[in-house]
Amino acid sequence: MAKILIITKNPLAEQELQLALQKINDEVFCTSSLLEQIDFYPEVAGYFSIAILSETISSLELSKYLVSLKRKGLLLIRKGSQDQLKETDLDWMISEIDEWFTDQTPMEDFIEKIAQLKEQIGELKSDVGKTYKKFISRLTKNERKVVYFLYKAKGAQLSREKLCEEVWGTGVNTSNVCQLSFLVSCIREKMVNAGFNENELKTMWGRGYQLGDLLVSLLNKNEFTLTP
Repeated sequence: MAKILIITKNPLAEQELQLALQKINDEVFCTSSLLEQIDFYPEVAGYFSIAILSETISSLELSKYLVSLKRKGLLLIRKGSQDQLKETDLDWMISEIDEWFTDQTPMEDFIEKIAQLKEQIGELKSDVGKTYKKFISRLTKNERKVVYFLYKAKGAQLSREKLCEEVWGTGVNTSNVCQLSFLVSCIREKMVNAGFNENELKTMWGRGYQLGDLLVSLLNKNEFTLTP
C-alpha cells in the first residue's frame, strides 16, 4: 500500500483518480492548501511517499515549491504535458518530475506507473532505513539530546543558547558553547559516515542549527525519543 498525496486547487475534480487509487488499496489524501505550507509541516509531507500534482496548479506556481517537495523525499507525478515546458525558463522542472500523465492516459497505464513507483519506494526505504539506524545507533547520550531538541523544533532553527539550556539544563557559558560545537561536529561526521548529506544538519552562522527535511521526516516516522 502506498501513501499518496494529491495536491490540487479543486479536490472535487480529483474524485475519480482518488477512487481508482483507493480501489487498489492505496491510502490517498487530497489537499488544496498544503503546497503553499509545505515547509511549515515537514512531518505531514514526510508521511506520504508519492505526490500527484494536478493540472489545476500552474507550472509557474509549482516551480516555487518543487524543490521543497523533492527535499521531503516525495516521488512526484505531474498531470499535464512536459512538452509545454520545453524551451522555456521552467524546463528544469522536467527532470525533477518522476512520472507524467494526461487526461488521455488510460487508467490502467496510470496504475502501472504507480506500481513501478511503489517498487522504487521499497528500494529507497530499505536503503534509507539502514542509513537512519546506522546513524542513530552511533550517537552518544549528549549527541542524542542535541538531535532530539533540534527534531522537536520541527525543522526550524534553534539558537545555540536554547540548545545549551536544553542539553545541560544550565545557563549559557563559554564551556557549553564550545562543547555544543564539538557535539555538532561529531553528529555531522556520524551522519555523513552513515550515508546522509551533511546538509541534514545545517549551521546557521550567528543564529544556531537546523535539521534537514529528510532527517526530520525519518525521526518523526521512527518516533525518535531521548532514550534509545
